[in-house]
Formats: sequence, C-alpha cells, structure tokens
Amino acid sequence: MNIEEYYNYLNVSNTASDEDITAAYKKLAFKFHPDKNPHRVTWANEAMTKLNIAYSAVMSHRFKNYTGNFEQMPEKSSGKSGRPNEFHSAARDVADPEILTKQFIQLRESAKDALYRYFQYSLYSIPIRDKVANQSIFNKIVYTLRKSYHSIHHMQAQTDDPELIEHFGVFTTMLLDFYRASECLNILDSYSNQYDVEAYRVYREGDEHLHMAHKEIFYDRHNRGYFKKSHAHTMLLQAEKILKASLKIFPDSSWAVETRIKLEYAISLKKYLQLFFTEESL
Repeated sequence: MNIEEYYNYLNVSNTASDEDITAAYKKLAFKFHPDKNPHRVTWANEAMTKLNIAYSAVMSHRFKNYTGNFEQMPEKSSGKSGRPNEFHSAARDVADPEILTKQFIQLRESAKDALYRYFQYSLYSIPIRDKVANQSIFNKIVYTLRKSYHSIHHMQAQTDDPELIEHFGVFTTMLLDFYRASECLNILDSYSNQYDVEAYRVYREGDEHLHMAHKEIFYDRHNRGYFKKSHAHTMLLQAEKILKASLKIFPDSSWAVETRIKLEYAISLKKYLQLFFTEESL
C-alpha cells in the first residue's frame, strides 16, 4: 500500500489530526480484534496486522514529513575581515563544524528534556496518556522531538564530517524509533487464541526490558544522580534477544508488527547508548 491507501484503511483523510487518527485506529481495533471475532480468528489476525501496519505507517510518515518550519539554519562563520566565510563541497554548502556541534547539542538537550517529561508524566501508560491534560503534554513532547529530528536532518546535509554525520544519523534514528514505539497502543491484552496469548506474553517480556532500559537512560539516571549504564545495556541486549525470538516463534501473530517496531527501537537505542555515552562522544 502507499500512504494514501493506509489513510483509507484507517477511514480517515490525510488532513485528519493525530488524535483523530488514533481514535479511528482504536475504533477499528475493537472491531477487528480476534476476541470480537471468535469464529474467524485467522481473518481477525490478518485484519489487525494490516491495521497495525497502516497506523504505524501513517504516524511514522507524519513524523518524518511534518511540514512545520523546523529547519535551524546554522550561522556562517566570520573571518577577520568581518565577511562570511563560505565552505563549499561539490554538492552543497558546508557549515562550520563547531557551529553545527553547538546547535546539535542544543537540539539534543531539548529532545532529551522532552523524553524526560515522557517518563515524568508516565505517558508510556496509554490510560494515563489518554487523559485530556496529558494529551496536551504528549503533543508538546512529539512537537519537540519532530523539531529536533527535522532540524538535525537539515544540518546533516551541511557537513562532510563523518563523526558529525554518524552522531546526527544515530540520534535522529533513535528519535524516530522512539516515537514509533510510543505509538504502539497495545489494544486489548487478553486473547482467547492461545497462539496470540503466548505471542503477547513474550512481546510484553521484551517490552518490559526495553522499558527499563530507556527509562534508565532518559529519566532514572537524572533523578538518581548517576548512570547505571551496564544495567541499561544489559536490558537492551535482553530486549533485543527476546523480541527477535518472538518474531521467530510467532511470525504470524497479530503482535508481530508491534514486536518488530520495538525491536528496531531497541537496536537504535543500543547504538545511541554505545555512541553517546563515552568520553569521546559529543
């Protein structure tokens, strides 16, 4: 399917708000859910899988293609004459690495503050997030993450420095994968179908390890005053192992889409941890 077909599958237009899309997803999830269709479980599993794919595709597309004015134009470095110095490559203007580094750190800290608030308000809990006051907080967090994502992507096109490119790429991938993981809404935890019961159990086990890891990285260490890096790394390795096993054992489960999304986030978060939490990192 293309993106318009995904919108159609969700029964919403491409001008619908994020909240309207989430509401449409939940409505269809209750309609397609295997527990609601005990006499056609195979059909229900396929319908739920398509629905999860459509929802993830639409929300990811919106995050990556947001049209807001997020670009942060780096300032030109001035020479002794007071006139701007232009840095050129064959394909594009190249900005001063020191300026890009400074701006990146500002954007990174802004995103990390948003991720802290995500855990501060327990927005990983869908019932808590669904409260009216918390919906506004979550929307502001997503806005900040989108701003950092798009601004850093714009900066990435202005440098040939391999270290900067690596840091920009790892960080933006982690932000996107975090957002995709946060939109796994986990509709109805109880299944009458034993295959999906077991798939959900393994998925939740992997997700719990992932939760402990990213909560340690973005929240607990700040409150505690020191970082349990080895603990976070161990939890990520366990999450990756369990989620991979789940996809191998239960490839046709209606939880396969969410499992794959969480696995991708576990992998990108592990890369973020390995790259940024060293003495040599930015």
